[in-house]
Amino acid sequence: MTTPAALPAATLRPARAAQPPAAPVLSRTVARRVLREATVLGISADALLRDAITGLALPLWIALVALALAATCWSEGRRLHRQAAGWLAAAVLFAATVAWRSAELLSLAGILAILGCLVMAAIAMHDPDAALLAARLRDTLWAAYRTVRRVAAGLLPIAFVEAIAPGEGAALGRRTGPAIRATVLAAVVVAVFGALLRGADPIFASLVALPDIDIGTIASHVIVAGFFAWLVGGWARAALDETPSPATPTAAAFALGATELTAVLGALNALFVLFLVAQLGWFFGGEHFLREHTGLTAAEYARQGFFQMVWVVMLVVPLLLATRALLRDDAALQRRHTALSLPLIGLLAVMVLSAFSRMRLYVQYFGLTTDRFYPMVFMAWLVVVLLWFALTVLRGRGHRFVAGAVLSALATLFVVELVAPDTIIARVNIARGSGGVAHPLDLTHLARLSGEATPLAIQAVLRSPHAAAVQPADRCNAASTLITRWGPESSTASSYREPGAWRRWNAGEASALRAVADNAPALRAVRHATCARGADNWKPTYPGDLD
Repeated sequence: MTTPAALPAATLRPARAAQPPAAPVLSRTVARRVLREATVLGISADALLRDAITGLALPLWIALVALALAATCWSEGRRLHRQAAGWLAAAVLFAATVAWRSAELLSLAGILAILGCLVMAAIAMHDPDAALLAARLRDTLWAAYRTVRRVAAGLLPIAFVEAIAPGEGAALGRRTGPAIRATVLAAVVVAVFGALLRGADPIFASLVALPDIDIGTIASHVIVAGFFAWLVGGWARAALDETPSPATPTAAAFALGATELTAVLGALNALFVLFLVAQLGWFFGGEHFLREHTGLTAAEYARQGFFQMVWVVMLVVPLLLATRALLRDDAALQRRHTALSLPLIGLLAVMVLSAFSRMRLYVQYFGLTTDRFYPMVFMAWLVVVLLWFALTVLRGRGHRFVAGAVLSALATLFVVELVAPDTIIARVNIARGSGGVAHPLDLTHLARLSGEATPLAIQAVLRSPHAAAVQPADRCNAASTLITRWGPESSTASSYREPGAWRRWNAGEASALRAVADNAPALRAVRHATCARGADNWKPTYPGDLD
């Protein structure tokens, strides 16, 4: 009889329990529909967005994505949640702004807003309570992480698991495998020997023509279409997920008590008070105080500190949220957090006023640029977020904070799109430059603004040289820049004459092209008069200056 000692060791180990297969995220019919639609949308993205993710092609493609999701819901008898529909409409709206404004930073912000709206749409489709109506910020962040993870997985789970019935993949491989192998082998043999025979006899070459295949072009089309199909498939899978939402991870392993909370927020309050007391000197003492205590002029002082103060305001918001989330479950601690946060918010408001006054002084001396405009807008939005934090989180209504913060961010971005920042910058600098020698007008900077500001830049370049304190070299560079960027022979104008140019059409660029085309002779005359070869003000900065 065989003893236990004689048995192989492997037979003595307890067998592991078989792991049950993971539940599919999508039903087979939905998975197959998503696979088809993602493939079609990937091919359409290659046709529309291949050259650049700008212009009219972007809102058209985003609208197709939104309609595809809505059509899938309707065909499968699922309800498109109103919140999800609102996010899809917002994505199309911000895609339209990318075709409206030509400023690069606004286009980037618009694309980020589109991505955010699509993520929120997927969250709202799967679990509306985890999007704008989330009870806690961590719920929204966890839902966003889950959605991004689904997008990263792309089409793989759909194509190889959810869209295929058990055993169907092997059967399909047995049926199609021999045909695919035979086709590939025959094509290789014909291509190799056909090329040799064509080179051997010109008569045969005239009778047989092998297709001229550009492997690089084909590969690029496959990559672009596959990339967008991957993203759309993963996003649709996250939106149409039929499995229950996983529980949000619990809070951090530690919690704040009264001592830690008082130390952190109390020290920050004291630091802010000290900083604002230091500001009183220059606020009331003026430039004389600055020279005496810092050795700086008002202009030099205004140049420093604004962006550091932006960071301070930006970091306080997550700090207050984190300390609130890490509090122990104690009403007294929550009241203490509120008591320490409210003066902190008040001190920040005063600090923001100081920062804006410093920036106003800065603009008075050095003019307005995009690097100065956008941080001011961002800081103004942070003030709104801080006030909303005080009205919601500090009053025990934290579930409303996420909705207000997100909607105020999108509203701020849309208002900025409406007002056209580069146009405001041009008007402020032109008005400031009309003051004479004390504040000279920087025409070169005007000419480098986006297309919306180009008509104002042209007016400034063409007006009388004695209307503002402008050096001939600056006028030369500005005229050359406008002609090089937007002239009839510019790369932008050439791209608008190519087939399918409607895809990249942008309202700001079209306005700039028209304005420069209408004033091209006058701009060339200015360039000829101020950029004469051998003159003292000659500055060959741009290729167009050399013609």
